[in-house]
Amino acid sequence: MAKLSPGSSGELTDPDGRTWQVRRRKLDPRTVRSLMRRRDVPVLLGESGGFDLRWVTDEERGALSELVRRNYAFTDGSAASDIAYMGYEFGDETGQRLLYIEEWC
Repeated sequence: MAKLSPGSSGELTDPDGRTWQVRRRKLDPRTVRSLMRRRDVPVLLGESGGFDLRWVTDEERGALSELVRRNYAFTDGSAASDIAYMGYEFGDETGQRLLYIEEWC
């Protein structure tokens, strides 16, 4: 059976071993930008269709935010690139939020 990406399955285990459940799927681009600016919300990038997970550092957030803005899935700009992005909000058992950005090829 093929493994599903976190965006498709609705659950993920981050690189530190913590388990998260999806709270909101296919976020509006404005919501993604808002969460990206919040330093209390960790950002996890799912490269290669969501199968290669890595934390986004504070230093990378600005550049990633711009890339996501220009290439967000289902927007006019997304057609200009071979890669599109989709945002999801995940939460853990303590109520902490996580912004998950999935890269679609």
